[in-house]
Amino acid sequence: MPDIATPPPTETCRALLLRIAAYLDRSRPTSLMWPASRELLAGQFAAEHYGIRTDLVAEIEAELLAHAPGVTPGTRRKQYAKELRRAAGLSPVPEPPA
Repeated sequence: MPDIATPPPTETCRALLLRIAAYLDRSRPTSLMWPASRELLAGQFAAEHYGIRTDLVAEIEAELLAHAPGVTPGTRRKQYAKELRRAAGLSPVPEPPA
């Protein structure tokens, strides 16, 4: 069976990935990121964008989860935000020297 590649994210998906990343940067960035948080945030941001009772919520939530990387154990929210930006197509910004 051929491997079917995931199409690139839509503009709406990219925008929501970036909004979730910004939220993670602001909200407890040094806390651990959990797989359940990934799923919860996808649903929350999808519902905020389209309204809770529309068919589009399920579609964009599925697209967000298809493009948002899985959560590796030990990943902090700030690091996961960087991964979401990368998934949205942004180049990583180098960290300033310490």
